[in-house]
Amino acid sequence: MKQLVQSWFKSGETHRAFQVGRVVLVIGFALSIVATVHPGLRSTLRNALMKENRTVVSTASGDLLGTGSTVVVAKVKTNDSLLLEVYESNPDGRQRLVERIQIPHKKDGYFNFNGVAINLAIDDIDGDGKLEILAPSFDQNLVGHLNVYRYDSIAGVFQRSIR
Repeated sequence: MKQLVQSWFKSGETHRAFQVGRVVLVIGFALSIVATVHPGLRSTLRNALMKENRTVVSTASGDLLGTGSTVVVAKVKTNDSLLLEVYESNPDGRQRLVERIQIPHKKDGYFNFNGVAINLAIDDIDGDGKLEILAPSFDQNLVGHLNVYRYDSIAGVFQRSIR
């Protein structure tokens, strides 16, 4: 190993490796300066360098479809979005994705529900006998929002209830 290192130093590869390292360092430094000045580029650069991160932050279950079967709702945080995923159990026991709902805000939120701070709930909040999904979030100005979704059995999709 010692002979290999000594021959590498003698061959001039060290100088070339040093030059390549300097170029990479200068390019990295220039990109970091540009990314600091331009927020859009910063976000693009960060997303290009970071792997996709997907975290289930909460789950809740109930008969949201009105069919008598329980579905599971997962609140999922990714690098650049907040989602609700609704899953229904198949007769063979596997979960089938019914719908993926994009929450309009990217930051997860909590709210006081029956005396407990939670970030996802299922309840009948309007008294019509049908369950709704309650998913709090924060917008870019950190203003809290309670996103309410109800299942439209005619259209076969979840609709956001604006309040």
